[in-house]
Amino acid sequence: MLPRSLPVLLLLMSLSPAPLGALDNGKAQGYVFSVTVSTQQQLDVVLNRAEDLRELFNPEEHGKIAIVLHGDELQLFQKDNYSSNQVVVERARLLDQDNIIDIKACQTMMRTLDIGQNELPSFIEQVPFAPAEIERLQQQQGFTRL
Repeated sequence: MLPRSLPVLLLLMSLSPAPLGALDNGKAQGYVFSVTVSTQQQLDVVLNRAEDLRELFNPEEHGKIAIVLHGDELQLFQKDNYSSNQVVVERARLLDQDNIIDIKACQTMMRTLDIGQNELPSFIEQVPFAPAEIERLQQQQGFTRL
């Protein structure tokens, strides 16, 4: 049986910037990833790929990469777990700050995991329900789901 995060990891590994023809009236669209991983190592793979894109990816040309977290990985970002996950949290913060990715957290899953809204870093945008946010990004902002 394949790990449930394998499809996401494979897609991230194959991601390349969209051709200029994919732009709508010169405005970049973007990509959205639905991420549910279980370990720091799996999240590292996702962030490593985003970090690799930093050299190749211009968000003004190719759009932004939205990463919607709605699984156990949310616990990695909890303030109480910061000391053991500092490297991955700081990497995510830097990628967000550099405008490479936009990280969003599902509040529905946060409640399931008993994570309070004030327990995640401020750079992570909280959204009510991951599937609705993914659909909104696709329908209203023209993002491509990968």
